[in-house]
Amino acid sequence: MYIRYAHYQRIILLSILYLLFLFYMCRQDKSEIKTYETVSSYPLIDPDYAQVVLPPNIAPINFRIQEKALRYHVEIYSNKEYIIKVSSESNEIQIPPAKWKKLLMQSRGKDIYIDIYINDSGTHWKKFRTISNSIANEQIDSHVVYRLINPVYELWSGMGIYQRNLENFDETPIFINRVTHKNCVNCHSFCNNDPKKMLFHMRAFYSGTMIIRNNIIKKVNTKTNYTMSAGVYPAWHPGGNHIAFSVNKINQKFHGSDGGGIYVYDRFSDLVIYNIEKDLITTSPKISTERLENLPHWSPDGKYLYFCSAPDPESIHIDTIYNKIKYDLMRISYNIRNNQWGEVEKILISAETGKSISFPRISPGGRFLLCNMSDYGYFTIHIKSSDLYLIDLKHSDYWKLDVNSESPEGYHSWSSNSRWFVFASKRRDGLCSRLYFSYLDENGKTSKPFLLPQKDPDFYDTLFQNYNVPEMVKEAVEVDSWQLTQTALGDPVNVNFDENVDIDALSGASKIKK
Repeated sequence: MYIRYAHYQRIILLSILYLLFLFYMCRQDKSEIKTYETVSSYPLIDPDYAQVVLPPNIAPINFRIQEKALRYHVEIYSNKEYIIKVSSESNEIQIPPAKWKKLLMQSRGKDIYIDIYINDSGTHWKKFRTISNSIANEQIDSHVVYRLINPVYELWSGMGIYQRNLENFDETPIFINRVTHKNCVNCHSFCNNDPKKMLFHMRAFYSGTMIIRNNIIKKVNTKTNYTMSAGVYPAWHPGGNHIAFSVNKINQKFHGSDGGGIYVYDRFSDLVIYNIEKDLITTSPKISTERLENLPHWSPDGKYLYFCSAPDPESIHIDTIYNKIKYDLMRISYNIRNNQWGEVEKILISAETGKSISFPRISPGGRFLLCNMSDYGYFTIHIKSSDLYLIDLKHSDYWKLDVNSESPEGYHSWSSNSRWFVFASKRRDGLCSRLYFSYLDENGKTSKPFLLPQKDPDFYDTLFQNYNVPEMVKEAVEVDSWQLTQTALGDPVNVNFDENVDIDALSGASKIKK
């Protein structure tokens, strides 16, 4: 009996010692890694958070170490006085949020370093070349708003508009279409990165444009007898009381060329301006022509309406050679106080670039214009040749950015301080669009883009949805969900058409076959 008891004691003692040994080996910090072999190469990590510029208020950049090993040890620091240490038997590295936030605040305007050690034999450690990243002085807007939608055409009906806190991993829905019979919700937009001034469209069931201004929610029908459609692509005037819309007759083409899939194009399109206070739509023969006017965007001072314009599609048989349409970048002055229009000016034309220009977005500071250029068209997320370009409005120069990849680069928007921009790209897997961020300095130089961080490093391997139309805002969107839903389910306010507009002079808006 005594021998059996002593035998059990030895087993228990050995088990405890073994567990303590494992705990010791897994939790040891750098000071306990007495010796290691130095590896000259950088470690492979996913997502690729190496040699990037990060905002001082970004969430932890959790990642996987793509090197096979039994144990992993990571140290993150800007100086040796404060070091974040993470040890794990898994290759997934999750950085403690509180420690990460403290490190970023201490490292503003400096570099931080990531040392990665692996143990692939049980006793022998290897240390890779140190990864360095820069922490910018300028913060990024705290939230990004996007639509999540399935990439498969037949599954489009499940969608919603969401917001993500960039300072942590909180994602919350703003509006999900299952409460409105799974209709299409799209084209969300904000005035001056202000979460209190927002709009989005609803199509099919309960159609209308939802406009939110300082907690007042309004549903509007922007279709009139003299416009070919309700408002489509929106642009808030910086004053907050007017919105420019395109009105479009949109077609979809399913084809096998250029990688196959769907292509979206317009047969007709014009521009209109909606006065929110008066519920009035106005336009001008100068922006309602036989050409395709599309994708409006205001200058930050509100004096100019920028837009894209392509030749009359009827002249080139768009149904058969839709991939020949190229858009020019134009602008026109407009005084919202007296409803006075200037003359259309050419900013950059496709004959000069050889490319179709789309989605102009001017930095809030007014210096730079970010846009897409592609071989044809404007629905860039389906065009493989789509890249991001920057136009220096001060020096009338433009160039292709270093942030581009071999995959399509899509919709983009600015942070309110003009130092950061976000864009959608399919570079990760060629199928789903993800959000990437880049820093832009005062001379227009961009940093290597980084992927939107997630708590789980495996997140993007299991999410089969597109991030669509990313818009950065200064704070969280706070809207009463019950009131938003009730307004969405109700009848819209019908708008009127400006009786001072010469309807006979409008080629596109008035003569379109309804």
